[in-house]
Amino acid sequence: MTSGGSMSSGGTTARGGTTTTGGTATSGSSSGGTSTGSTHAQPPPITNGSSGFTTRYWDCCKPSCGWAANANNKPTHTCGKDGTSTVGNDTQSACGGGGGYMCYWGAPWSVSDTLSYGFAAYNGVACGTCFQLQFTGKGQYNANDAGSIAIKGKTLIVQVINIGGIGSNQFDLLIPGGGVGANNACTGGSAQWGSADIGAGSGGMLTTCNDDKACVQQKCQAAFGNMPLLLAGCNWVAGWFSAADNPQILYQQIACPADITAKSGI
Repeated sequence: MTSGGSMSSGGTTARGGTTTTGGTATSGSSSGGTSTGSTHAQPPPITNGSSGFTTRYWDCCKPSCGWAANANNKPTHTCGKDGTSTVGNDTQSACGGGGGYMCYWGAPWSVSDTLSYGFAAYNGVACGTCFQLQFTGKGQYNANDAGSIAIKGKTLIVQVINIGGIGSNQFDLLIPGGGVGANNACTGGSAQWGSADIGAGSGGMLTTCNDDKACVQQKCQAAFGNMPLLLAGCNWVAGWFSAADNPQILYQQIACPADITAKSGI
């Protein structure tokens, strides 16, 4: 990976670290909440997919696929400190001391009660690859996790824009307030969000709130009340995602929906 790229670091709870160096890149929504763009039919259920699970992170660092060398010369957008303005693709990651950050369009959003779109870190595929994730109703570390049970049968389609220190069957979902992991360009000093309370370093707000939806919503409002894209994506966790904690999935590679590629640029 080109120096300065981002690497998520999903863990047994839910991590989201970043590194400024790494291996080859593998393979990210303007607004969180409900999509106002074109609508898409629910994809057919997965009947012969691979088994995996999801974790969560948001470390504010430029993703690996933001570097042209990692993305077959078609990198995803890099944003400035405001999270919305686009900067040059060669801008160093904020986690490497530069001015390149994750764009706020990376937050997940719902298309319907049973379908959502988003972005993730995942290893071993090309930047821009999309996957259909179908939730099985079990948690990875707590099979009886109430949130995981509640989203059984729902579908999340993600585009891969980052890599990470994660398992071969693990998707580290980009979720505002999802945990920063080992590297943090979000809070502290002159970081992107200053002194905002974004929860535990591993697992973020959901971990700090012990999976309590009302608590998560309160923290989302306190941290992102003046940043609507992040606020909607953060609230998505307590809403559509039902505060699921590392849910298990079936997954398969699919063609990317236009609403996703329009945001990421790849």
